[in-house]
Amino acid sequence: MIVVKRMNQCTLAEVTLAWNRGFEGYFVPVTMTEESLLQRLGREEYAPSLSVVAFADGEPIGLVASGVRTINGKKVAWNGGTGIATAYRRQGVGRRLMEETLALYREAGVELATLEALRQNEKAIALYRQLGYEVTDRLLFWQRTDALADRPFGDVTSAPYRLRRGIPQEAASLSFYEADVPWQNQWPSLRDGEAVFVEDGYGETVGYAFYKRTLDESGKPTAIVLRQCAVLPGRADAEAIVRFALAHVWAPLELACTRSTFNLPASRKLVVSVLEQAGFQPSGTEQVYMIRPMEQGG
Repeated sequence: MIVVKRMNQCTLAEVTLAWNRGFEGYFVPVTMTEESLLQRLGREEYAPSLSVVAFADGEPIGLVASGVRTINGKKVAWNGGTGIATAYRRQGVGRRLMEETLALYREAGVELATLEALRQNEKAIALYRQLGYEVTDRLLFWQRTDALADRPFGDVTSAPYRLRRGIPQEAASLSFYEADVPWQNQWPSLRDGEAVFVEDGYGETVGYAFYKRTLDESGKPTAIVLRQCAVLPGRADAEAIVRFALAHVWAPLELACTRSTFNLPASRKLVVSVLEQAGFQPSGTEQVYMIRPMEQGG
């Protein structure tokens, strides 16, 4: 018999076991200790009251971990992970968990439900569609692993812009901040990330980019991951602004390291075009972004 409980009704040990069993064999390692899971739940602002855990004969076998944020005046829930233990997959547990999750969203007054799914996971995508979600975008994981000594973004040293470094949260006040992106690329999920801001000759901020770096013991980047890149709408020099921002995100260009994108919406065509021209290529991983409008008052 399958029993579903809210995460805030479970012990940390039960949630950790459900997480590790649910994501066993996942495409990236996600095994957690109780301490690391507790830190992740807090750092990434999961909502235990909107998250659910499945039990079979008293044993945790899976979960849906969710969070909620107000975006553009709407209450938006995001699914930060759906995992089912291998022995219980394809037995309706995933559907049961998702139905319970949507019920909690309705109870909390959520207006939009969002999630990401691996593009090749057709069965999961089909289930989400049956539950009312629709694919609204493709999410790209592109990369380039060699040095960028060929200056693929052009000679930005003579560009008529000024660069300012900061943190992602600073972009929240910009009129063109892109809040309607996958949750992991929103500024609240990037408190340990970095940002560059592009200013024009009048001191106006006309572009920005978020990214995260992994450094070796000597302080040199071994990996740089782009999370967002946006330009003030209506700019005739939009491409030049993107090139200027990305040249500084990926710096030092002469250093060989893994430079990649994470959940970059394919609909951001200008950024995708600039990256393609710069020699970035698909890594083999791609997701879809799915949205479900929630019924109100029910």
